[in-house]
Amino acid sequence: MSKSIFISCVFEDSHRITNINKWANDKRLGNIAITHETEDKRHLGKDAIKEHIKSKIKGCAFILVLIGDNTHNHDWIDAEVELANSYHKKIICVRMPNTTGSVPNLLEKYDLIKFNPEPIKKIIDEF
Repeated sequence: MSKSIFISCVFEDSHRITNINKWANDKRLGNIAITHETEDKRHLGKDAIKEHIKSKIKGCAFILVLIGDNTHNHDWIDAEVELANSYHKKIICVRMPNTTGSVPNLLEKYDLIKFNPEPIKKIIDEF
């Protein structure tokens, strides 16, 4: 049975989801299904964001948060992490290549791993 992973990232970094989808299609992450947000709803505020994405997050096994240069100052990421925590979802934080931005406060307790399929798969396999 496959596990569902919700990819959390700022809209401007969503091009990285292509890499993760390829890894998933090539089974480099194990037997998983990828889901993510496809619409930019930031202008509606954090509560609207939560309402819009809660069913996707509730239905997944993991949240994979892509950490980039501007991840730390986006309500979108905070909303997704708050929902993930409320549903007791496992959170994986991944540093995107060539970025140095701060980790959002809500994610400081998590290890930051490389944007590479092997360490991501290792964490997925542990759960």
